Amino acid sequence: MSEFSITKNNNAKIEAEVKGIDGSHTLDIFTRSEGSREPTRRLNNLNGIAEDQKLKHALPAEIQLAISEWANQLRDMPWKLKRRAIKRFSGSFADNFLAIMPHLNDEEYESLVVLGLTCLLEELDTEGPISNIDQAKCYIESEHEYHQSIGQSFLIANSKEKNSLH
Repeated sequence: MSEFSITKNNNAKIEAEVKGIDGSHTLDIFTRSEGSREPTRRLNNLNGIAEDQKLKHALPAEIQLAISEWANQLRDMPWKLKRRAIKRFSGSFADNFLAIMPHLNDEEYESLVVLGLTCLLEELDTEGPISNIDQAKCYIESEHEYHQSIGQSFLIANSKEKNSLH
């Protein structure tokens, strides 16, 4: 499981450190916009997943190509639509395996759904900041602990904003 800590430095910057299986990452959660006194709430994803840790590379070339084609089609969509399409893709991904291996049990099938989602998300990950709740929820569903951590961090950071009293 990942370890998560939040710190504030002297430059009015709040950072989160996520330690997990795939290393330690420092994330800039809040920064002040240029000329603004108010912090801008965002979660940077500037570390990304290392190439050798991407699950897509373990798949046959034809499947990797299909994942890349889907990613290219989804790249410019808003995350709300992208998240729905990723769910459809991951279900179809698992269904295709089920068609050639009908003996798969439910657990194996569900792990293929997560694998499909994760591989497509690896392609769509620009290593830029998480910008909305749909993107964060998609990251939480990934197989990678790093994606899960930054997705959870975004949701936590934004839930505090909504729950504060004025």
